[in-house]
Amino acid sequence: MRHQPDLFSGETPDACQQSKNSPAATLKLAAQDARLSPGQQRFNRLLERIDKLQGQLAGIQALCDAHRPVYHQTLASLRERHQALMREMVLWLDKRLQRKGLSALQKSTASTILCNLSMQLAAQGDEEMKILHDQHSSESLAQKEQSAMMNMRDMMEDMLGEPLTDDGSLETVQDVFRAGMERLREVEAAEQEARQQAQARKKKPGAAQLKAKADQQEAETTLRKVFRQLASALHPDRESDPDEHARKTTLMSEANAAYDRRDLVALLQIQLRTELTGTASIAKMAEEKIAVLTLLLKQQAQELENELHQCRHDAQHEFGLKSYETLSITNLHRSLRIEEISFQKDLAAMQQDLQQIEDDKYFKRWLKDQNHLSETPSGNIFDDWKY
Repeated sequence: MRHQPDLFSGETPDACQQSKNSPAATLKLAAQDARLSPGQQRFNRLLERIDKLQGQLAGIQALCDAHRPVYHQTLASLRERHQALMREMVLWLDKRLQRKGLSALQKSTASTILCNLSMQLAAQGDEEMKILHDQHSSESLAQKEQSAMMNMRDMMEDMLGEPLTDDGSLETVQDVFRAGMERLREVEAAEQEARQQAQARKKKPGAAQLKAKADQQEAETTLRKVFRQLASALHPDRESDPDEHARKTTLMSEANAAYDRRDLVALLQIQLRTELTGTASIAKMAEEKIAVLTLLLKQQAQELENELHQCRHDAQHEFGLKSYETLSITNLHRSLRIEEISFQKDLAAMQQDLQQIEDDKYFKRWLKDQNHLSETPSGNIFDDWKY
């Protein structure tokens, strides 16, 4: 394999070539002739922090991947039973509303329950429920969806102070919400940029700001330099040997992905694997060069912190954990058990309702109770029949 010049030294390829037997399991700098400098120590601490964050991310993902099948398998049959009972109630109410013996208020309450339940089932693709909903509602599902979409659009346009796109792509509430939030983010970013530019015009940047800007520019240059050296050494089209072509294709794909996410650690690890540099070469760098790499590592650590926070939030939302609850096997199993028990209680109550409403006196009392629930500010209308 032809060796490229080491990115971090001015030596010739022969002088900087590493032994193929040397391990490349870590990027941590080791003391050479003296103790590590403060800059080298910071470099190593950030590597340790990144390793820890990546380990935490991998741990959460592995935990979620292991729990997800158990979670869905446990609740799948309960959800199916829940939908079946909802469907049974809709069909029973439809038949009962065709008979006499109910007051106008009772008919209205029964129709509202029917529409509420059938709308949920229609959202799951049940065409018969869609038809029943439209038969008993003054507004069809299509009209309700259009009205909801227009209300969301009005709200978003009021917040923005300008109309949303009119290219015909906004057909659902979700489409309008996504487009509105994206536009809000664009407006906020533009306003922040304008404020920063205004401040920059009013106040001449100080030495610290100029140095920070210069350091950031040098960091970006260094990141590009690492990637370009890899791209030059690993370009698969320059390799005629099939095995080497396949190996370089894989490595080049890894390097592209690492560069896209600004993952300096991954790029340097590929450098080590391809013997384009070594930790000894990095350790010999001048302090200002170490500082540039350290700045990139600091930014990478911050991005990992943000990703870890989002990953935890998403997992808590997916599996029903409270925001203050840690992600652990114990908490996940406990939360699943609580959800399972709650499902079972709801199903038992729903089954009991279906059995007892056959008695018209009970049915009318039940309608009255449901109507009272709808009038209670803190109550959740028809809560036993919603999921």
